[in-house]
Amino acid sequence: MPNKFRPPYPVGRAGPYQNFIFLRTLAQVPTIVRNPLEAYAKFQFLTPVSRYKLFSLPFALISDPDLIHHIFVERAADLEAEPIRQRILKPILRDGLLTAEGDVWKRTRRAIAPVFSPRHVNNFAEPMRRTTHQFLEELTGFRQGDEIAPALSRLTYLVLSETLFSGEIIGDTNKFLADVAHFITHMSGPDPLDLMGAPPWVPRLTKLRGGAAIKRMRKVVSDTAAHRRKAIDQGKAVPDDFLTLLLRAGDKEQNQLSIEEIEDNIITFIAAGHETTARGLAWTLYLLAHDDEARKKAEKEADALEMNATPPQEWGNHLPWITACFEEAMRLFPPAPVILRRLTANIDHGDYQIPAGTNVFVSPWVLHRHETLWEDPSAFDPGRFYKQERDKINRYAYLPFGLGPRVCIGASFAMMEAQIILAQLLRYFRFDYSGNKKPWPLMKITIQPDNGIPMKLTPRTKGF
Repeated sequence: MPNKFRPPYPVGRAGPYQNFIFLRTLAQVPTIVRNPLEAYAKFQFLTPVSRYKLFSLPFALISDPDLIHHIFVERAADLEAEPIRQRILKPILRDGLLTAEGDVWKRTRRAIAPVFSPRHVNNFAEPMRRTTHQFLEELTGFRQGDEIAPALSRLTYLVLSETLFSGEIIGDTNKFLADVAHFITHMSGPDPLDLMGAPPWVPRLTKLRGGAAIKRMRKVVSDTAAHRRKAIDQGKAVPDDFLTLLLRAGDKEQNQLSIEEIEDNIITFIAAGHETTARGLAWTLYLLAHDDEARKKAEKEADALEMNATPPQEWGNHLPWITACFEEAMRLFPPAPVILRRLTANIDHGDYQIPAGTNVFVSPWVLHRHETLWEDPSAFDPGRFYKQERDKINRYAYLPFGLGPRVCIGASFAMMEAQIILAQLLRYFRFDYSGNKKPWPLMKITIQPDNGIPMKLTPRTKGF
């Protein structure tokens, strides 16, 4: 592809990232709160390790794949939760898998792991296909200039609702989805007090608007889980969905998860699940809309798939180019833009010595655009991930789902969902970008566009 598309993005501030004194650090807070992606320095896209202090806290950004593997995999036992991240996410997710630590995390991970086994994940392929197919009717009413990003958030929420609850959620779906969007907008970014280390009981003014939304969400999830547990206890027939699997998780040596623990993890799945996939899908369609050759190849692949004769859990085997496009979109706009932990022991590896107490982190946003690791890193080039080319990528240079013991437990679920959704969307519609300006990436829990990605949809077939 001679004329590769390069979406706009923050290229980084000029000059080194310095060890700021208090007032100079304070000057950076508005940028970090508004959009952390704009706080990186240009040199950080070139160097393997960069170190700095933020309000006297030592940080090390790691972009060397070998060192990433050593710290986050080989030395994972010497890592603990980083305080700033916990101050941001703990009030929302409580003891869900993303924020739980120690024995709580081990117990929860052990209980939930069977829920994400290949057998169970494959069972959700048909609900994914069916929910997406039904959603195609909604897209027929799409007007030119309507935003595809919120539409895809609705679709992935409907998929998650079907696989989590079999559609049996207690409450209004549209109101619940609005609360999800509200809390992600107002609760998922850093407040200045989070950066300055204020205790959790001090009110965060930037997050007051999201508090009511998360309370309503928790009540809906709690009521739905309690209703399902009552049905199980009464011996009634119940759907074999995520909620039932979570309620039945555990064995003789391990108590079942409590309603509160299930609530925490369902909120985590919703926050870290449907939004991450939705953003990846939206960015994929945006990128394809600017690369006619890649889009035509994806449409041709979707057209060739025998959807009625092929079980949906096997669709991905027939969609190497569409999968490559989605993976390249996750490279440019990674669903988890920061992996942040704190060292509890010294690191001495090769040329690098990092003392205990340092907040070590990988930024897939930086790593995936690092100029020493990728050729033409700012360009959209799905060929990097196509068939044998995929094998040439360093395992620790591409981390869309994290790594080590805390790697995303739902990675296979998310990939299958994206393949099933993209195959149907690209088969039945042509997507053309219709915005007056290009979307600017903003970091919340995920990397989202600032304008919702306006699209023009043109039907490619006469029916579904």
